[in-house]
Amino acid sequence: MVAGERTVRCSSVIIIALGLSLVALGIYTTVLVLTEYKSPRPCLSEVCVNTASRVLAAMNKSVDPCEDFYEYACGGWIQKNPVPEWATSWDQLAILRERLVTDLRELLEDSNNDGLPDSVLKAKAMYRTCIDVDKLEEKGIEPIQKLLESLGLPKRPPTEPTANLTWEEVAGRGRRMLGLSVLISVQVTEDVRNTSRNRVVIEQVSPGFSDRYLRQPEQFAHELQQYHKYIKSVIMIADPEADAEKFADDIIDFSKKLAMAMTPVEVRRSGTHLFHEVSVAQLVRGSGAPHWDEHDWQKYIDLVFANTSVVLDQEQDRVIVMDLPYLQKLAVVLSETDSLIIEKFLWWSVFSTVAPMTKSAFRDLGFEFSKAVFGLQQRTPRWKSCTSNINANFGVALSYLYVKKHFDQTSRQKAIEMIEDVREAFARTASRLQWMDSATRATTLRKLHAIRTFVGFPSWLLARAQLDDHYKHVEVVEGDLFESYLKLTWAMVKKSLETLREKPDRNRWVATATTINAFYSATLNSVTFPAGILQPPFYGNGIEAINYGSIGAIMGHEVTHGFDDQGRRYDEQGNLAQWWSAATLEHYHARVSCIVRQYSNYSLPQLPGYNVHGFNTQGENIADNGGLRAALLAYELLARRAPAARRAALPGLPALSPHQLFFLGFAQIWCGNSTTGALKSKIVEGVHSPNKIRVIGTLSNSKEFSDAWQCPVGSPMNPEHKCVLW
Repeated sequence: MVAGERTVRCSSVIIIALGLSLVALGIYTTVLVLTEYKSPRPCLSEVCVNTASRVLAAMNKSVDPCEDFYEYACGGWIQKNPVPEWATSWDQLAILRERLVTDLRELLEDSNNDGLPDSVLKAKAMYRTCIDVDKLEEKGIEPIQKLLESLGLPKRPPTEPTANLTWEEVAGRGRRMLGLSVLISVQVTEDVRNTSRNRVVIEQVSPGFSDRYLRQPEQFAHELQQYHKYIKSVIMIADPEADAEKFADDIIDFSKKLAMAMTPVEVRRSGTHLFHEVSVAQLVRGSGAPHWDEHDWQKYIDLVFANTSVVLDQEQDRVIVMDLPYLQKLAVVLSETDSLIIEKFLWWSVFSTVAPMTKSAFRDLGFEFSKAVFGLQQRTPRWKSCTSNINANFGVALSYLYVKKHFDQTSRQKAIEMIEDVREAFARTASRLQWMDSATRATTLRKLHAIRTFVGFPSWLLARAQLDDHYKHVEVVEGDLFESYLKLTWAMVKKSLETLREKPDRNRWVATATTINAFYSATLNSVTFPAGILQPPFYGNGIEAINYGSIGAIMGHEVTHGFDDQGRRYDEQGNLAQWWSAATLEHYHARVSCIVRQYSNYSLPQLPGYNVHGFNTQGENIADNGGLRAALLAYELLARRAPAARRAALPGLPALSPHQLFFLGFAQIWCGNSTTGALKSKIVEGVHSPNKIRVIGTLSNSKEFSDAWQCPVGSPMNPEHKCVLW
């Protein structure tokens, strides 16, 4: 994914709770030949003139491109585009998303409903209901209290244990009714060792706040202090008579215990991390782990699947346990923790999730938290948060409206051609790698050619019957946001759980057309480029050097994900399999280690004492590097096929060769600013390097870049030693 594809799920609960609308080392044979271009003709179309204006405005020509290409390419943009008060980071993706949410608002508020599919009418009704904050205030926290009671929890923050209450009952019902994963995550997804079938998958889940922050309380004292303040403030509104201070203390202390039980992301990412497949009966019995049999695992699972068409067979149905050590530690933590504290945690997990859908006071507290931790300066307008939430829940229905009005469908074919150029470029590079043996190379090429591409939007989207069928079980109670949310969530959860008895849809899209991002799915072995990202400055720039440097590099990025430290473990069918020879794998690891070391040495002046986490970001860094190389060779393939593509230049930049424009196009899609808090979160928890490092790290590994810009060996952008994998 371009940004956040491999979702950092550890903080998802707190995001909902706060009501944010977020919503190489070794021998390498160079295969590129950089030709000298004489007297390129400027492209004077309106699109090219706009592109030229944007490129020139973003640059800081006073900087030596061989010293700091990011500042050279983006210095002007950075100076002119501070982070807006309503955001915590601001870059080209954010700008595109801002434009998207404005477009979607217009579509949702359009009063003309003639001939629209039922699914679109449901989305519009949900939007109107979300916008009506007066009704939310009228009902106050009464809807939450009814929900708590239905889960077996008290209306108010518990002060003594509720008789006969068990975590299994609350967590099981919460997963089924709210889609809320508390203590444990249960989902139905492809069996990674046989993607032709679905399995129940159980794994660890974040305690509602960053587990990394919770495990290092001294280093992240400010963030934990603000989280404590947020909890305390919410409780004071929920029950003015409660001991809010003690409640917040208990939640954070218990959250720390859960965080310490979690398997760290570094371990989960490593090749030694094991998952276990067991029958339901074996899971329930456990394996002699301490305190395991003190918990009713059967009751929990039964409640998760209650009121669905799925009845689990104790011996025949298999369960994949992704984090057995966590479950074993969880059993101990739950047995050794006072039942009242566990009940408080369950109560808080539910209340904080749904509170933003009631009183504005809760949403205000979410804003105050984001202001203190991430530097957010302005509350998100209600229309914007509602539009984002409707897009998250009715994205397919909104895509129907969006592609009809805002997507040039003729550009879809061009995008497909670009992807095929990138695929061919990657294949040519892989065919020449000296460190890969012939058998592994053949399998690599077979997997590469098996990658399926999804561009723009699914063909069935404009078929009303299929579109409405997608939302046939969804009911919107207009005027009642809380009830609509419960009905929507239950319909989606039920649909998801019932796929256990279905064959996985290998042709499904992993994102809606109204998504500003790009994706690679390891289990589907597919790449997806939604209509939302096929816009300038990523696409449609009027000049192919810029297009291939921007969207082409993103296409290469996603294709390379199939062969990064995670993707390489899956075969052409998306099955977890070892298809690498031992010797080739040894060479591969040496090159990956080079990239890990390189990025681990990067830091930013805004955050002294914090370095990029080279191990956790290695997948994205591999994809950035491999993607750039594939895109450049893809551009060369285009230029040979259509020589006019290499003769075009941008007005105002006649001296820049097409290859220089290519690298400018790549760098400028990552021009961005960020608040210190948001940057800190990204460095500590993110799987992507900060934008500047994505540019500097990738280009400094490119000999073609240093040749194009004539950077001396040993200059910052042309280090003598380069890390090259793909």
